[in-house]
Amino acid sequence: MDDIPPEVEKYTNQSLSAIHHALRASRRRLVIGLLAHRLLSPHSSIELCTGSLQSTTSTASVSASQLAREITAIECNIPLEQATGNQYHNTYTALIQTHLPKLDGLGAINYDDDRKEIRPDRNLIAMAMVAAISSPVAQVLFHTGISHHDLGGPRSFEDSIGD
Repeated sequence: MDDIPPEVEKYTNQSLSAIHHALRASRRRLVIGLLAHRLLSPHSSIELCTGSLQSTTSTASVSASQLAREITAIECNIPLEQATGNQYHNTYTALIQTHLPKLDGLGAINYDDDRKEIRPDRNLIAMAMVAAISSPVAQVLFHTGISHHDLGGPRSFEDSIGD
């Protein structure tokens, strides 16, 4: 397909593919969500400086171990104090080996591998916005018969309207 129509060309954007690839992992979405929440909390002050985010408080910075505990607590639906043991260690390892370097490479976070510290970076808010917009869309899609059918469930006549 050499001649891509201009109205379709936007769907071939490699940057968009990188964003969607990054957001497909729930732990990466949680990292983005937790950092964006810290960054945008009323206790944090944000300054935009030469295209990057600068926080005037340390609330936007978090250690990999703290982030792993928070994510473990969310995934296991347990209090933060109980987010320990194998589940925590599995989450921590996955974060430092896979998820944090991936998000760092996209400019969503600044990950200091030596200190195991994470800070928001220039693309965090944009990535958080994509995740926030995509989440309700996914909820709508997965509450229709089409997605239910694609997942192996029954399909009614009403669900086929618009196919």
